[in-house]
Amino acid sequence: GHPAPLSLAEDAEGETLDLSEDEPPPRRRKHAPMGDTPEEWKRHRLAIKEAFPQGWSPPRKLSREAMDGLRAMHIYDKRTFSTPVLAEKFKISPEAVRRILRSKWEPSREQRARFAERERR
Repeated sequence: GHPAPLSLAEDAEGETLDLSEDEPPPRRRKHAPMGDTPEEWKRHRLAIKEAFPQGWSPPRKLSREAMDGLRAMHIYDKRTFSTPVLAEKFKISPEAVRRILRSKWEPSREQRARFAERERR
């Protein structure tokens, strides 16, 4: 057969190499700031509060399938399917599109079945 492969932990003389690290690796952030400063965020929040003083309640609501389709279109091509384009296509406000795209919540299978049943009625 073939000779056994050489160990990566041993050098040419057969001595074991020290592979331990003196310091732990530096911790990295999951996501670096994308450029939004806290001041811009505060201005946006104030603008939304002015636009919706009673809170967010869109006049037209989309089905779960429509929201999934909206997200899929945006993921497919962010430039072609930008927020204003999607708002016009689905006949909802750009703020509603922004909130749908930002949302990460996914219903469980049972919840999905319940929602589908409610939409059928």
